[in-house]
Amino acid sequence: MLFRGLLLLSGLLSVVSAQKTFAADTSVSTTIHHQYQSPRALGMGDAFTAVADDYTAIFYNPAGLARREEGQINLSISAEGTPGAKDFYDEYKDIEESGLSDSDKTTRYLDMIQNHYGDVYSVRVTPVEAVWVRPKWGVALIPMDVSVETAMHQQLGPTMNTTVYADTTLAVSYASDLNWFDYGRFSMGITGKFVNRGFFSKGINAVDLAASSQIVQREDLLEGYTVDADIGMLWTPELPDEGFWSLLKAARPTFGLTVHNVAETGFGQSLKLINKDVQQAGTPEKLYRVVDVGTKWEYPAAWIFGGRGVLDVRDLGHPDFSWKKGIHAGLEFDWTVKSWWKGHYRGGISEGYWTAGLSAELGIFNLDLVSYANDVGTKNTPVESRVYGTRMSLDF
Repeated sequence: MLFRGLLLLSGLLSVVSAQKTFAADTSVSTTIHHQYQSPRALGMGDAFTAVADDYTAIFYNPAGLARREEGQINLSISAEGTPGAKDFYDEYKDIEESGLSDSDKTTRYLDMIQNHYGDVYSVRVTPVEAVWVRPKWGVALIPMDVSVETAMHQQLGPTMNTTVYADTTLAVSYASDLNWFDYGRFSMGITGKFVNRGFFSKGINAVDLAASSQIVQREDLLEGYTVDADIGMLWTPELPDEGFWSLLKAARPTFGLTVHNVAETGFGQSLKLINKDVQQAGTPEKLYRVVDVGTKWEYPAAWIFGGRGVLDVRDLGHPDFSWKKGIHAGLEFDWTVKSWWKGHYRGGISEGYWTAGLSAELGIFNLDLVSYANDVGTKNTPVESRVYGTRMSLDF
């Protein structure tokens, strides 16, 4: 799966190589791009703000680290994509390798784009991810997180709107309980992060495609780095032991809030790690300051099963936010046979579309499978893009 994802990613990037210079600091895509995402969270509707009980709390809500009782080291690889992306790439490759003249290629590329009007293809690959968390703190390194999205549009002419994010992330978190809070358990946390981003976002027409036969080169990407922070909070209220409130207490309701990218400084500075000698005409799309709020409710454990229900409103403040895109809800069911043999089933709603996922943990090996959908349309015209993904990891 990872090899196929890398192959497909390379192919889609070759489509991007048609234009070598451009000035853009925003994406032509209307998809809300999350700098980090977890298959576990995605399976339950991507509602995780008030859960944040595993290593991914570093990015979803760092306050969750204050509630850890033991350490965890996770090493993982992951890949995801839309089902038709491979077929689309093969169609493009057949034309590219046909030996036709540029004018004949232009005609065939024009037909290809027209035949796929309204289609959106995406691939996201993270070849390696390393996270180490302990009670109250954590550190994460993601050397490469690359995503490609290409959408067929009729603008001034048949066009492929193509967007690429290539991020390297280093994050450090700290969290603690605030003991002076008298109305339950209140935790706060902060994640400081350094992100170096390569970015491409432009409409490409058939003439552009015919004029290029190379995989995207380093100079195709706008590059910059930013230093920013996420601040998170978790509150589990203290409820009475008697009457109606005792029923709610058994559900252990928890409420969460995370402000992502507090500084929103943008990628105005560059270390020139990707392009050493190229003069850039623009900067990568910034990390937007957004707010996520959510709640979690546990339901009673029975035999080997347990679980929780979750509800989030995410990405408040993002320029492409809508209530349809912002509402996330889901359920997670845990099962445990032994401490080394357990798993989870999940389902939910994200951006108006169903999600589903499962995890299996056998010793230190974990496997996650997930299906979800992005709303890739406009605020007035939603469009579903179904994605399937997997993550394999070692958990110590």
